Amino acid sequence: MNGFSMARRLWRGFLGLALVAVAGSAAAAPGVRTVPACTKVNVSATIDVPAGTTWDGVAKYGKWVCLVGTASNMKGTQSEGQIPMFKLNNGSTVKNVVIGDGSLGTGTNLAAGGADGVHCYGVCNITNVYWADVGEDGATVRKLSGVTSKLTISGGAAFKAADKLFQHNSDGTLVVQDFYANNIGKLVRSCGNCSTQYARKVTVTGVRLGTVNSSGIGVNSSYDSKSGIAGKYDVATITDLVYSGSKAKCEAFVGTGSGNEPVKDTNASNIARACVFK
Repeated sequence: MNGFSMARRLWRGFLGLALVAVAGSAAAAPGVRTVPACTKVNVSATIDVPAGTTWDGVAKYGKWVCLVGTASNMKGTQSEGQIPMFKLNNGSTVKNVVIGDGSLGTGTNLAAGGADGVHCYGVCNITNVYWADVGEDGATVRKLSGVTSKLTISGGAAFKAADKLFQHNSDGTLVVQDFYANNIGKLVRSCGNCSTQYARKVTVTGVRLGTVNSSGIGVNSSYDSKSGIAGKYDVATITDLVYSGSKAKCEAFVGTGSGNEPVKDTNASNIARACVFK
């Protein structure tokens, strides 16, 4: 083998190792993140993002802004009936913005104007968004007729969520990747008692959690006769979730129908099929 051939083979080997390293680091959980410095902007109604478009806060304002709901149903409390800060229609994206006023304190029910976060109808993206103070929820997947839902949350961080941060109420998949959250109830919850139930998927990749007050991820590892889909179950696939607290990284429930309360699933095989760690 001549010198040129050996050098080429060595270079290919080096390149292969480099690609493996890059692929491995792509899933790595981020470090601790903080909310970007932002200028407060009051919002009195839901921002409707048309299908197939992108709402980019930095592009729109030329700087980071923190959107604070001022209407009575956008205060960001835990009362039902809160409206979202953003409605994402099928194929739309929201990015580079802060939701809620992070300056009001350290509690988790401060009425800091986070509203009901972001509602996704269909296939949506939430990219590099920071929840300075989570309202009723940070983001919710809702059903759009004829479309299999997929919400991808990538980058950013969230703080001070009294309950769950991301709520999966539709069919399809909720993806959370390259994300940091602190002082939250749950990172993700699959709806335990929606009027229409689905066997849902959750994918969590490269996520770091600080303080968690309930559990990391809550999924329905089985469904009862009241759910309408007895015999089915959710699957949460979890890769590189960094969390050192005492709460469960993944908690399993028996999904039920509207008007009933889901109970914890104690069946070990059910839990294992629904909480899949890679």
